[in-house]
Amino acid sequence: MSRRALVLIGSPKGQTGSNSARYAQAIAARLEEAGWRLDWIHVHEAVTTEGGAGELVAKVDASDLVLFVAPLYVDGLPAPAIRAFESIADARGVAAKDARKPKLAVLIHCGFVEPAQNATAIEMCRLFAAAADLEWFGALAFGGGGIPRKRGALALRAAADALAAGEPISEEIRRAAGRPVMPRWLYGLGGNQMWRTQAKKRYGVAPKELRARPYEPR
Repeated sequence: MSRRALVLIGSPKGQTGSNSARYAQAIAARLEEAGWRLDWIHVHEAVTTEGGAGELVAKVDASDLVLFVAPLYVDGLPAPAIRAFESIADARGVAAKDARKPKLAVLIHCGFVEPAQNATAIEMCRLFAAAADLEWFGALAFGGGGIPRKRGALALRAAADALAAGEPISEEIRRAAGRPVMPRWLYGLGGNQMWRTQAKKRYGVAPKELRARPYEPR
């Protein structure tokens, strides 16, 4: 019997085109190569459509592995993702103890240079696993936005290989993924230049005007 994995996309941008979807696809492709059967659910749609939450819970119950991928929102998870977690935990919290116990693996990504910014969101996921009677199978945290290159890509591949083999994401893999993508000073330099360029292009505001304080008491 083939193993089943459920991919939960927690990005408001959906299952296609979002960074969450691209991260998930990198892992899903490896799972499929290893013979896993995959189901995909966009949690935002699941919690806002009739019967969506029920289908979500049923899919979780029928899975061997649940892979949750989402962006960081204000140091936590997007609200619809939290709502989906609550629905799953409420349903599985009253289930019989001999029910199937899927494994939960998590990938949280953000635009900040430091992947450690994702720590609170990952802890929310770990607490959800305990409340929903899921086996915690580890987490990855990526910073810098987009799909990582070099070391990050190697860590993503290692995590995909581990999950495909039925093994958790190890602490070693998590540390490899959690290294900053660039020095903080370089990130700040590039970010400031981006804001200056956008201010000039979109609003006609010169760089020196960005420091203006028109409402400051004189």
